[in-house]
Amino acid sequence: MGMIDLGSPAAKVHSSLENLQEAWMAAQEKWNDDNARKFEEEYLMPLALTVKLSLDAVNRMAETLHEAERDCQEDREVF
Repeated sequence: MGMIDLGSPAAKVHSSLENLQEAWMAAQEKWNDDNARKFEEEYLMPLALTVKLSLDAVNRMAETLHEAERDCQEDREVF
C-alpha cells in the first residue's frame, strides 16, 4: 500500500501562490496607491508567508512519511 502523495497538492498550492503574485504585479500597474499598499501589507504578504511556512511543513511531513514507509517496508522484509 502506497503512502499519500503530498507533493502534488503542495505543488498546486505553490503554483497558485505564484499565479496570485503575478496577478498582483499586473494589478499594481493600474492600482498603486495607499490602499493598494495597505492591501498588500495586510493580506498578500501575510498570506504568502503563511503559504510558504505551510509548504515547508508539508515537505517535512512528506519526508517523515517517506521515512516511516521505508522503515515499515524494511521491517516487513525481516519477517
